[in-house]
Amino acid sequence: MFDIITIGSAVRDIFLFLDPKDAPVIKNPACDPRRKELLALEFGAKIDVKDSCITVGGGGINTAVTFARAKLKVGSVLSVGCDTAGGEIISVLKKEKISAKFVHQNSGTHTGFSTLIVSGEKKKDRTILVARGASDLLNFDQKDGLAQKTKWYYLTALSGKNWKKELSDIFSVARDRNIKIAWNPGSLQLKAGASELKKYMKLCEIFLVNKDEAYDLVGVFDDMGSVLSALRDLGSKGVIVSDGINGAYYSDSDSGMIHAKADKSIRAIEPTGAGDAFGSAFVARLIKNCDDIQGALDFGIKNAESVIQKIGAQKGILYV
Repeated sequence: MFDIITIGSAVRDIFLFLDPKDAPVIKNPACDPRRKELLALEFGAKIDVKDSCITVGGGGINTAVTFARAKLKVGSVLSVGCDTAGGEIISVLKKEKISAKFVHQNSGTHTGFSTLIVSGEKKKDRTILVARGASDLLNFDQKDGLAQKTKWYYLTALSGKNWKKELSDIFSVARDRNIKIAWNPGSLQLKAGASELKKYMKLCEIFLVNKDEAYDLVGVFDDMGSVLSALRDLGSKGVIVSDGINGAYYSDSDSGMIHAKADKSIRAIEPTGAGDAFGSAFVARLIKNCDDIQGALDFGIKNAESVIQKIGAQKGILYV
């Protein structure tokens, strides 16, 4: 019996750190409110990289590492290629003592990767170029009896043309087996809108989004209490809205609104994986002490703050 099984992507993250003079961040001359700033690179130029780093990332494996370091029994449903990068991901799983029994290796495509261009004068701005590769072929086998032997699923972003079927299969098994679900939806799921998501949110123990995602999903821009209430109305038992340096907010029908503050004095080096670190640490603490919501929020923020002080999504994940 697993404590939790994570479901999502696993990729190779390639960080390229550029001199702000070579890659300035500029205001969008088109005044597009959805793209207020742009990263400018000279077309046709060859630009020297100041520094670089290659790590392993992706929501499925990032969250699994948090759970494993919290001393929980963890498995992870991932899809990788039959290549060197796929082998590195499996090695990380073994090193962190995460079950690799649910990893699908696909010979017809490469392991997904992200290229993160990091620049900016005042802060570490970044633009992420994603080639999802094998992650688009993620296949949750609802007939796999071992994948049903868990207390929780932690579901992150799903990609690929079959994501709706995968989502349906996952929630069907969870409903039939009384498996609790914490869900941090990806961009494709959020773009589908509340009408598509709410039929699954009713089966969620925890639903996690950031502030901008919450605004887009419920169309409420008032105080955070109203936003949380609108999210709860979609059916999830508990909802969380993270808000960067302003901390995070939790609400359910019993607790009202609970807020946890972030430490604004912390100097962020690179923010990749902060959301995964926060959400998975919150759920890890919830699994261990289900009554301490405030403690779970505080631990989630502490884990995220540790991650953003390192390069990559996993180096800063806390050991418990």
